Amino acid sequence: AAQLLMPACAEVLCILGAGVQAYSHYEIFTELFTFKEVRIWNRTPERAVKFASSVHGPVRVCSSAQEAVTGADVIVTVTMATAPILSGAWVKPGAHINAVGACRPNWRELDDKLMKNSVLFVDSREAARTESGDVILSGAEIFAELGEVLKGIKPALPEKTTVFKSLG
Repeated sequence: AAQLLMPACAEVLCILGAGVQAYSHYEIFTELFTFKEVRIWNRTPERAVKFASSVHGPVRVCSSAQEAVTGADVIVTVTMATAPILSGAWVKPGAHINAVGACRPNWRELDDKLMKNSVLFVDSREAARTESGDVILSGAEIFAELGEVLKGIKPALPEKTTVFKSLG
């Protein structure tokens, strides 16, 4: 999804969350793309510090989600949040968000402003409408499934602020 949706000149990667998914996303993103800076934030600061010290390459530990997100080109959310941790007010225009966590109908990582002011891509409309609290509770309109972009049915729009809500 990120290869299609993120800005071409992405320099700053932000990861919100420091669990298993954070490690796998860090590995693939830093293997496929070159970032000038990688930032991490976690609700438990010690886990963010542990993450930064255990991966290859420099990672800046941030004291708040806002600090981590501000100015980031690519934001990956991999948390077990039940209420929004990412505010649309912090996200720079044209950024791409890979929303991986909050995989239950009543859990959220992203606030209404972000969901409604971004172009929303999903792996499955049906799954997003029944399993994703970010989609269900915000009432955000789904622009396309990732498969539609891959088939050329819908454009990727990397110049816009994009959200890819992953459910599986």
